[in-house]
Amino acid sequence: MYDRGKISESEKLLISTTALDLVLMTKFVSTIDTPKLKAYSIIVSGSEEATYQARIASVILHLMGWNSLYLGNVENKIDPFFDIDIQRLISKKLKNVNGLSTIMIFSFNANTLKFLSNTIKTLQKKIENDLRIAIYTNNDLLQVSQQLDVDYSTTELTSLIEWAKEEYHNSLS
Repeated sequence: MYDRGKISESEKLLISTTALDLVLMTKFVSTIDTPKLKAYSIIVSGSEEATYQARIASVILHLMGWNSLYLGNVENKIDPFFDIDIQRLISKKLKNVNGLSTIMIFSFNANTLKFLSNTIKTLQKKIENDLRIAIYTNNDLLQVSQQLDVDYSTTELTSLIEWAKEEYHNSLS
């Protein structure tokens, strides 16, 4: 379908990473009776080095009851039209959801971090639901990420998960 122009680059990436996640979950994750929350996350990796942390965060959120999608590493996919492409995908996935929505950007590359956060911030103004943006990065880029006007930035995965839990509980009140 991708070769015929029926799906976009980001949709192709999402389909392939979702298929891989399904295989991994089938092999390694037992069925858990966790109720589904009204919480949605789309996790994007903006550098190869951050891919594993991004995938781990996606699985943790899924196990906590979140509706979590891991888009994959988009570092090499960025081109002049990618901002439109990713905004369209996120809008499609979050269009009719009720509850908290988060976009989590995992990147150890300053340019990709800036591009993705600016792209998502533009979308944040257009989308009608409660959308939050979080960044996970390394110590070298933490100060840069804190200047990007996002809802949360950190270098600790556990701190990011705790922030997500807090935001969800705050959104209920």
